[in-house]
Amino acid sequence: MNLTGLKYFVSVASIGSVTEAAKLAYVSESAISKTIRQLEEEIGVKLFDRQGRTIQLNQQGKIFYSYVSDSLNLLNRGIKAVQTNKDQENSQINVLFTVGSPLIPLVALKMQKLLPNVSLNIHQRTTFAKDLKQFDFIISSNKIDHFTAIPLLKEEIVIGWQKNFMQGKHNLDVKDLPNFTFVGESDETELQQTINQFLAKNELKLNFKYQSDEPATVREMIAAGLGMGFISKVTWGSFFTNFHLIDSARIFPNSPQRTIYLNTPYQNLTDNQRLFSNEIAAVLTGAQNR
Repeated sequence: MNLTGLKYFVSVASIGSVTEAAKLAYVSESAISKTIRQLEEEIGVKLFDRQGRTIQLNQQGKIFYSYVSDSLNLLNRGIKAVQTNKDQENSQINVLFTVGSPLIPLVALKMQKLLPNVSLNIHQRTTFAKDLKQFDFIISSNKIDHFTAIPLLKEEIVIGWQKNFMQGKHNLDVKDLPNFTFVGESDETELQQTINQFLAKNELKLNFKYQSDEPATVREMIAAGLGMGFISKVTWGSFFTNFHLIDSARIFPNSPQRTIYLNTPYQNLTDNQRLFSNEIAAVLTGAQNR
């Protein structure tokens, strides 16, 4: 499996035409077709349905495409990062947000004002992050091994549902949760792991009809009325789109909570890194006080 083959695959999948993909790559159609066939043979799965000159992704192809496109995007970001940084030491701060993604625009705006010449290389997925020490900071609800972990805030996790589904409901007994349908994040995410621990502690099993590894998708499904969901009170708060379409209630008698940490592999921070750490702390403190 080579990089060129993956790029051809993504091009054909995106355009839906071998002819157009060949034109963009300045190669022959036969070269594109041969590369795609070799890729399918290598992984042992057909990726496209072909009818005459028409070609489109099948179900397996759609799954493979999501991973390949993510990988190529990450690779392009890495190339851009090293090219940007090759002559400018400490001009870039690499940050991984495993939680708190709705707060990213606020952090970026703060840094734009304070350090306009410093770029933020922001990541939100750990799928391809094998070496966590590549990041200057990791904002997470977990303490990272061999990192310095600074607690930034403790937040409550509440229950949310489509607005007006249960008007005037401000508290929900934990024992009533199995009576509802839920949407949630995939089990690999930190939030869902916290929820699963809470459910196990209370000996509860809920009906998660929909699960996604994208928090934004979960929020949209809650707002659309596809099910109830668990909402991080501070780091989701009112910072996400359509928050006004969701009502929420506390879980009693004991609601789940989590702590957000700023993790860094460094013992001593540069001036730019210290400014960033101060500003991320200020943003989260401000969110907590809203």
